[in-house]
Amino acid sequence: NNYVLDLRKYALDKLLKLNNIEIYNKGIESSIILFNVKGVFAQDTAVYLNKYNICVRAGDHCAKLLKDIINVSNTCRISLYFYNTKEEIDKLVEVLNNNNILKESIL
Repeated sequence: NNYVLDLRKYALDKLLKLNNIEIYNKGIESSIILFNVKGVFAQDTAVYLNKYNICVRAGDHCAKLLKDIINVSNTCRISLYFYNTKEEIDKLVEVLNNNNILKESIL
């Protein structure tokens, strides 16, 4: 779906501007974006985002080989679809543009 791929490109362009985000699957054509906040465990990032009503999946995503391929055992996963909007991506980027995510995830 072109809409979803355009949305993914929009999200990647925004996320890549954040210094605290590591993206693991930049170069593939997919509706999924795997990322971590540098220095923050994936589940803590998910808890933090949940406080802003932003839902992501966190963990190894039933892909035990993930650790061997990208040298990371857990990631956050954004799964885009036709019901997502650029405004939602803007909100995600705004919330991720924060150097206190770890601290705020436990408060």
